[in-house]
Amino acid sequence: MVEKPRPDPGEGEALVRTLRVGVDGTDHEVIAGSHGGYPKGEDHIVLGHEAVGVVVEPNGTGLSEGDVVVPTVRRRPNGSNDYFARGEPDMAPADQYHERGIDGAHGFMSEYFVSPAEHLVHCPPELADLGFLVEPASITEKAIEHARASRSAFEWSPESAFVLGNGSLGLLTVAMLRESFDRLYCLGRRDRPDPTIDILDELGATYVDSRETPVDEVPATYEPMDLVYEATGYAKHAFETVEALAPNGVGALLGVPSDWAFEVDGGALHRELVLHNKALVGSVNSNVRHFGRAVESVAALPDWFTDDLVTGVYGLDEFERAFDDDDTTIKTAVEFGSR
Repeated sequence: MVEKPRPDPGEGEALVRTLRVGVDGTDHEVIAGSHGGYPKGEDHIVLGHEAVGVVVEPNGTGLSEGDVVVPTVRRRPNGSNDYFARGEPDMAPADQYHERGIDGAHGFMSEYFVSPAEHLVHCPPELADLGFLVEPASITEKAIEHARASRSAFEWSPESAFVLGNGSLGLLTVAMLRESFDRLYCLGRRDRPDPTIDILDELGATYVDSRETPVDEVPATYEPMDLVYEATGYAKHAFETVEALAPNGVGALLGVPSDWAFEVDGGALHRELVLHNKALVGSVNSNVRHFGRAVESVAALPDWFTDDLVTGVYGLDEFERAFDDDDTTIKTAVEFGSR
């Protein structure tokens, strides 16, 4: 923890008092040095990209004092560019954005932050305690939107969905998909009893242990999947997804793997994609539209689910506990204050 001056909002920016900031796998990757980078000319980065706060100085932005807001993550690195001008920063290539708390810009894990109003999404006051879930939910909103768009050239009525990964994002995604799919499955590598498997059971999803049933064997053991949502970052899963898909199915890849060379049957992979009209789409980050939909999705989550998902909210005096990573930890947050 370090002392930094309270930020002053510039033109078009509001000053926001932070309420809570979530912790996820990306934060651990930044800490380990395997992802992201410091702001130019600095020797550290302030973490935090899953935030919710309350406006204390609207500064002529059109916001009101007391508004509960969630900030988006990407920012212009050096002036505007076409992606930001179109409201599509999530589609910008690597050299045309910074990501707050991740790459090239300080994040929101501080008592106050400033942000242009265009990057702040309204959140209902009653959702303030859970607003830090909006950012990860927005990632899923975008991935599903792009997956459906890839199938928009024909009549596609998916019934089965397979989420790879039973971490916090995977569980959140299963909960978000429960109204759209008749049958839900989720992949993990844990033994019962386990809190994540208990959540899946309560959601009505089928838990698939990858140690017993690899992804590419799922069609024979369970059923071919109309949608596969990959959130593990395990490189082989991207290729095994093709085998797991039903004809006309689509796989959305979100995990970011480290470099790993291994053999694949390129001919079989190519043949499956072509002869069975399968598709793979990559998805990263999200824009204001996805954040807006994510607010609605988080508001629709059952209370029991968010109670079980969020396993710890810690004040500044014990912020280190939010970064613990053990079998009992699912989703944590650092709390800076109340509304």
